[in-house]
Amino acid sequence: MRLPLVKRVADRACSWKSKNARHGKDRGLTKAAKPPSGVLERGLHLLDCFTQDQPRLQLRELAEISGLDKATALRALKTLVEYNYLQKSGDGYYSPGPMNLRLAALFRRTSNMVSRLEDPIQAISTRVNHTTSFFVRSNDDRMCLARDHAVRDFRYFIEVGASVSMKQGGAAAKVLEAFTDPDSEVNARTRRNGYYISRGERNRHLASVGIPVFEGDGSFLGAIAITGMAVDLTDEMLLDFARIAAEELSKVGFRTRQ
Repeated sequence: MRLPLVKRVADRACSWKSKNARHGKDRGLTKAAKPPSGVLERGLHLLDCFTQDQPRLQLRELAEISGLDKATALRALKTLVEYNYLQKSGDGYYSPGPMNLRLAALFRRTSNMVSRLEDPIQAISTRVNHTTSFFVRSNDDRMCLARDHAVRDFRYFIEVGASVSMKQGGAAAKVLEAFTDPDSEVNARTRRNGYYISRGERNRHLASVGIPVFEGDGSFLGAIAITGMAVDLTDEMLLDFARIAAEELSKVGFRTRQ
């Protein structure tokens, strides 16, 4: 099965990360088993250390997560700061810099997939009046590449570009797992059904339905998730949302079945 370009690039950039990573003692840090040796790979590896849960990191923490020694990490960090991929605050913490916004804007402008998804996502959101987002898988995370702009309920708002651990569950994560992980009973059932309904997996107050998104040639791209308050949504309503999403996606050439 051919994975979407975004995932293939992300996987290549992070291929040195251990799938059997262990957690450090400080702040739940995850340490790579073997650091990369290439100069460019080291820089990319350090950038990949930042997450939604860890947006600001010190040199000591970056060295621990990356597996690089402090001197090597510091040299790479200085270059990343110089080119505005990172910024360093007065208290010694590093965080993503403004150059990442420029690249994100260029990606949105040049990505045919994202630009094609924006209109149907807006249409779905308007029809169901709930948050609609598109996710792809990047290693052990799911990353939001597009979402509606009409429904902005900050109780479950996930910004474009933000990533959430697959382990936290949710409808989008289960759909992504079904089409990218080895077979399991749950994955096989999700593929047969063509959707996954989640209740309280990430947040006990929320419910969502996730459906797969395929290109016209059948290649898997990612997952659409529609999320709302669980008390307001029955399974029948969520299934109707999935039908609406399939209708809108089909208008621009996407499929929700292989």
